[in-house]
Amino acid sequence: MADNVKTEILAPILRVLNDLIANNFLSDYAIGGGVGVLYYVEPVLTYDFDVVCLFPDHSTLIDPTPLFAELKRQGCNFAHEDRISINGILVQFIPAEPGLMEEALSNAVTVSIEGVTTRILRLEYLMANMLRVFRAKDRAKLALIAESHSDSYDHKLLYNILERHNLWDKWQNEFVS
Repeated sequence: MADNVKTEILAPILRVLNDLIANNFLSDYAIGGGVGVLYYVEPVLTYDFDVVCLFPDHSTLIDPTPLFAELKRQGCNFAHEDRISINGILVQFIPAEPGLMEEALSNAVTVSIEGVTTRILRLEYLMANMLRVFRAKDRAKLALIAESHSDSYDHKLLYNILERHNLWDKWQNEFVS
């Protein structure tokens, strides 16, 4: 590839997400999941682009129909399960659950990725959520971060989050020898 050719991978998705905010299809979002972890540490395996979000209504019953209709209008395709293909990348919209994920979203940081302003969950919240969900891939990512990238996160903040969300004992049992 020539040196002057710039390849955008995430920017088209981020532009769509920012447009969804501007047009009130979402009221807030931040990058989460494996792509979120990639922002802070070395590459990890991930299959899709997780978007933790709040819908404008904020009710307990979420109707994603307007969001999906808008994405379809923009030419996005629906993929397997609940994923949407935006510019060839599978995107999953995950409503921020009350508690940990709402807090994570409200504490997301604003960054620039490929020249597009976006928000991303802090690594400490990503780690807490991986511990909460604790699938095999989450355990592997957590072990990698805890053992090889301990300088990548704020230990005091992580411990505070874990204590407040009743995850401290689980952390101690799994990752403290």
